[in-house]
Amino acid sequence: MTHPARFLLPALLLTLPSAPASAAVPASLSGEWFSGPQYAAAVYTTEFGAANADARRLLLNKDGTYVYTEFESTQYPSSFGTTGYPITCQMMDVTVERGTFTVQGGNITFKAAKVDRVGAYSPDRLNNGCKRNAGTRSSKAGSGADTLVWSVASGKLTVKAGKDAALYVRRTPASPPAPAASTVSPELGGEWHSGRISPIEYYNTATGKWAEASGTSVILKFGPNFTYERTGLMVVTTYGCTSKLLVQEKGKVAQNGNTLTFTPSSSAATGYTCSPSKMSTAKNHVKPYSEQYQVRTEPNGQRVLSLSRSGAQTLFNRPLGSKPEGAVTPRGGVVTPPPPASGSPGAPTASPVMPAAPARWTATGRWDAVITVNGRTIQVRLNLQDDSPRILGYGDDPVEYANGNSQTGALDVGLDLGGDTMELKVQGRFDGDRYQGTVRWTNYEGEDLGRGTLTMTRQP
Repeated sequence: MTHPARFLLPALLLTLPSAPASAAVPASLSGEWFSGPQYAAAVYTTEFGAANADARRLLLNKDGTYVYTEFESTQYPSSFGTTGYPITCQMMDVTVERGTFTVQGGNITFKAAKVDRVGAYSPDRLNNGCKRNAGTRSSKAGSGADTLVWSVASGKLTVKAGKDAALYVRRTPASPPAPAASTVSPELGGEWHSGRISPIEYYNTATGKWAEASGTSVILKFGPNFTYERTGLMVVTTYGCTSKLLVQEKGKVAQNGNTLTFTPSSSAATGYTCSPSKMSTAKNHVKPYSEQYQVRTEPNGQRVLSLSRSGAQTLFNRPLGSKPEGAVTPRGGVVTPPPPASGSPGAPTASPVMPAAPARWTATGRWDAVITVNGRTIQVRLNLQDDSPRILGYGDDPVEYANGNSQTGALDVGLDLGGDTMELKVQGRFDGDRYQGTVRWTNYEGEDLGRGTLTMTRQP
């Protein structure tokens, strides 16, 4: 067998004449053996896309047949669309060899009958913006026989070719699920929103049409009987290129202290980069995951849900229009929102009204902008999504993109004026619902073509 030697250091295999078959395959040898990550059985024969790392499986059946599968992963740098943002892409190679084997003492002889290969294909889990490839398939008949030395000790299979050896282990039993809490905390129940939420559907699977939306949005719903639904949308528009990714999942959620474990029963991802005609999809690709959660109550009574995983944090609020749910006391207890002002029905006279905390400032919103460059005045309308500090935006014609940083006040705005593209570098300052900045008009080479100003007013 040629392929088990591939995971060894390069060495000459011991190629010997076929030995007479033993009466039976030793019980200690038969079964599934793994090197590297352990995937579901179907991944090693048909569902190759689920593998995303170097891995090998050797299946030794009691009837003397075998299946050997080897995955090899290659990662390479790329960039997201025309934004220039660096991303990491990946391609995979898989080889599946089938045949028969015989055992004679400490020697095992493999005789391949067929070798199938898929080269340079994309795994199911791929960074948004990476080019997806179906790969190149090939198949050939096996040839020759390869004899290796085997031994099993402490539940581990060692296969040797000369001085080089490879180690396999049996499939690790699945850990029993952590006992779920008797109930998910009542404070989590219901719907939570993060980012810019579209009031209509994101994507219609029947028509293939997308709803108009921008930025990053997540809707999370906790239902009865430990169920949940999560819908996330990312839309990025730069240099006339719009890329969209929609991920939907639903399943069960379990709570253990401040940890929530989400186990999807179904999931789907739909998206494209620049061209809606080049749609890519994935089904049931989301694996169980856990997030740390915290719910805090603002002084004005509004609740905020924080979910964090691997250092990344997402903040959720209740849907717009939701009533306050109580405020937190200094010792962590919950009290009702402040009483109504003195003189209103039922208001106590001794307790003054506590002012509500000011809302966190954000550049998110719809802005009316006036651009003046080289004596030319252009009025446009921008839609900005503030992801703190990154700003992602778009706008009505002639705006192609509007991105920046809400902390530094820097903006990059692109206009298409009848085929004449203007690249505007703006440095200014957000002041509540107004923005004032200086403009530098450049071309793709960064040459200075003119100067001016940009003023913006947020629409109510």
